[in-house]
Parts: sequence; structure tokens; C-alpha cells
Amino acid sequence: MNPETTQMEMLFCSSVVGLPFLIPPMLLTGELFKAWNSCYQHPYVYGVLVFEAMATFIGQVSVLSLIAIFGAATTAMVTTARKAVTLLLSYIIFTKPLTEQHGTGLLLMAMGITLKLLPENKPATKTKRIPKPPSSGEEDNIDIQEERRPLV
Repeated sequence: MNPETTQMEMLFCSSVVGLPFLIPPMLLTGELFKAWNSCYQHPYVYGVLVFEAMATFIGQVSVLSLIAIFGAATTAMVTTARKAVTLLLSYIIFTKPLTEQHGTGLLLMAMGITLKLLPENKPATKTKRIPKPPSSGEEDNIDIQEERRPLV
């Protein structure tokens, strides 16, 4: 299977798994019938639902692609930055009062993301090399610094 098909199957399964948990409470509270009647009275809602479903699907595929290409840590930074920009735009567009705490939080988030994006300038260290065990059959050396290097 190619990666795109696997992603679509995973997204479909994650949506289908949630249905049995959502429908019974909606039936018991009567919310399902209220929603059905409201959609019937306002047909434009169907278009909004289809648009929202497509946007959600595109967003999920984008996040999965970012994880596959750049890794989880970079994807987390990108999604956090997107949320910060969305939050800032909501304050600008809807003219909400921006308190000192909101501004400080946005500033700290921006500084953290910026610091993580800067290249690390570490001084060069001498690496100690040890031979591989003779049972492996290889004569190459293992670089200890490479083994201790963080994954992210």
C-alpha cells in the first residue's frame, strides 16, 4: 500500500471508531433529531458540513505528512506556531482586549519557537572511538558522540 492510501484508511477508521460512542447519547438526549430537523430547515448547513469535513481532512493529511517528512518535534512547533498566529489574528480581527497575560504568553511562545529554530552552535568536542565487538564481524568503529546525540 502506498502512504496516501494508508493515511486515508487511518483517517477513515479513526472517524468510524468514534461513531458508536457519539450516536447513542445523541439519541438518548434527542440532539440527533434536533440537528436533523435544523439541517432540514436550513439546507445551506449541508454545504458548511461538507466544507468543514474537507478542511478537516486536508488539515489531518497535512499534519501526518509533516510528521512523516520533518518528524514529530518540528510538526509540534509548526502546529503551535499556527495556533499562536490564529490566536493573534483573532485578537486583531475581533478586537478582543489583549491583556498583559495574553501578550506575555504570545511573546514567550514566539521566543521559544524562535530559539528552537536557531542552529545550535556547540564547540567541537573530541570523540572517543571504541571498536565494535568481534562477534559482529565488522571492523568499523562506533562513534560514541553519535550514540549520545539526541533523537530530536
